[in-house]
Amino acid sequence: MARNPSSRRNWLRILLVLAAILAAGALYTWRSLVPPAPLALPPRGAVLEDVTVVNPGADRAQHRTVKVEGEAIASIEAAPPNPTSPWVGYTVLPGLVDMHVHFPPPTGLGQTELFAFLFLLHGVTTVRDAGDVDGTATAPARDGVRLGRFPGPRVFACGPFVDGPSPLWPNSRVVHDAAEARAAVAKIAEEGFDCVKAYDRLSADALVGLKEEAAKHGLPVIGHVPWAVAYLDARYDDVQHLTGIGANPGDTRPFPARLDVEKSEAEIDELVRRTVELGIANTPTLVTMERIRSTRDYAAARRSAGALLVPRLYRDAVWSPTGSRLLGSLTPADYDLLDRVSERSRRLVGKLHRAGAELHTGSDVLNPFVVPGESLWRELALFVESGLTPEEAWKAGTRTSAGFLGKTKLPALGTLAPGAPADLLVFREDPTHDLAKLATLEAVVADGRLYTREMLDDQLARYRRYADGWLFDRVSVAVTQRLLARLAASQPPVDPH
Repeated sequence: MARNPSSRRNWLRILLVLAAILAAGALYTWRSLVPPAPLALPPRGAVLEDVTVVNPGADRAQHRTVKVEGEAIASIEAAPPNPTSPWVGYTVLPGLVDMHVHFPPPTGLGQTELFAFLFLLHGVTTVRDAGDVDGTATAPARDGVRLGRFPGPRVFACGPFVDGPSPLWPNSRVVHDAAEARAAVAKIAEEGFDCVKAYDRLSADALVGLKEEAAKHGLPVIGHVPWAVAYLDARYDDVQHLTGIGANPGDTRPFPARLDVEKSEAEIDELVRRTVELGIANTPTLVTMERIRSTRDYAAARRSAGALLVPRLYRDAVWSPTGSRLLGSLTPADYDLLDRVSERSRRLVGKLHRAGAELHTGSDVLNPFVVPGESLWRELALFVESGLTPEEAWKAGTRTSAGFLGKTKLPALGTLAPGAPADLLVFREDPTHDLAKLATLEAVVADGRLYTREMLDDQLARYRRYADGWLFDRVSVAVTQRLLARLAASQPPVDPH
C-alpha cells in the first residue's frame, strides 16, 4: 500500500524540528561551558597628569605627571598647568606583589584566566607561584600572561617541589641525599624557574646539597623548614608560613597538631634576633590560617564577599568540609588550636618587624577561601593588626617583596621611577594612610597597559554570568564533588601550605 505523500512530509517536518531542537540544545550546552573571552589587552602607554606619586616607605611627591611608554615608566615630572587628565588629584602607587600563590590546573573552564584576572582586579601585578602542585598549572598561567593571551600579573615561578621520600604533592622531585638534591636543583635551573621550593620531608643532608646548588645558579630557596631541621639551621632565603619558628626538629605530627608547640618569650626573641642577623626573610601568609579558621562557620564562609568572586565549585566542592581533605579532618579542638596559633603568628610578625626582619606579603591562593587578590588585601590588613602602619604594610607588599624577586632580572620592580617596569595603581584616595581606601582603586597599569575600573568591572560581570549559568554551575560542582570524593577516600589529610 503506497504511503501518503503528505504523511511523509509531516514526518520530515517533525524530524527537522527535532533535529533543530537537538542542535539548539547542543549549542546551548557548548556555549554554557565555554568561558567568556579574556579581557582585551589595551595598547601600552599612559599619561597620568597631576597625581601624587608614592613609593611606600621612601618618598612621595605631589603634582607629578607619570608617562608610560612601552613596558616601562618613561618619566615622572612636574605636572603642567591646567591638566586635563581624568586622574588629577589621584594617588599612584606601585603594583602589589603576592609572594605565595598556586594557580589551578587547567580544565578548559577558564579558571587560569579567571585567577589571573582577579589578581589584576585587586591591583596585584606580580606573583610568585610557590609550587606547581601537579605539574600542569604554572606554565599556562605564566606563559598565558607573558604571551598576551590574557591579562594578569607577571609570574615568577618555583616549578616542582623538592621533597624527601613519600612526598605530599605529585609534582615533587624526590631526593634522598645531597647529590640527588644538587641534581634536582640543577634541573630546575635548566628548566628556567626562578626559585627552589623546599619541603617538609627533606633530610638535613639533602638540604645542604639543595642550598649549595641553588646558590650556584643564583636561585633563592623558599619553602617549609623541613621537619628534620631547625629553623635557624635551615637558613632559607625566604621561609613560608613561619614554619619552623617555635617548632621542634623531628616533630612529624600531622597538621595542625605539630603547631601545638609553645616557646617562651625569651626563646622567641632570640629566634627573632637571629633571623635578622642571618638575613632570613619570611612570608607569613597570615590570611591562610584566618581563612581556614573561618570554616568553623562554613555557611558564613561560603557567603563571604571573596568566596562569591569565584565559581560555586570552589565553595561547595573544593573548599567544602566534604570535599577538602584538610577541612574534613579538623576537629573543634583543632580550631581552638588554630585560633591560638593565629594570635601567636601575629605577635611574631610584629616582633620580626620591630627587629628589622624582612617581611613579604603572600596569600597562599588555592587554600580554602583564599581568593586571588582579595586575600592579599586582607593580608595587608593583618600586617597592620600585627603592628605595622598601613604604609609599612604597603612597603612590604611592593618595594620589599618586589625587590626580593627582581634582584637580578628586574631590580627596579616595585618602585615608581623612570625606567622601572610600568606596574602601578591609581587610587582616588591614598590607601597608605588607611587600608579602607583600597576600595578606591580606579585603574591598574600592568606591564604598561592601563585597565580602568569600568573595564575591570565589566569583565568581572562577564565572569560572574558565566559562573552563575545554570548548566556550568551544576555540572562543574557535581563533577568536582565526585572527583574529590574519590581522592578523599584514598588519601590522608594534607598540610594546607
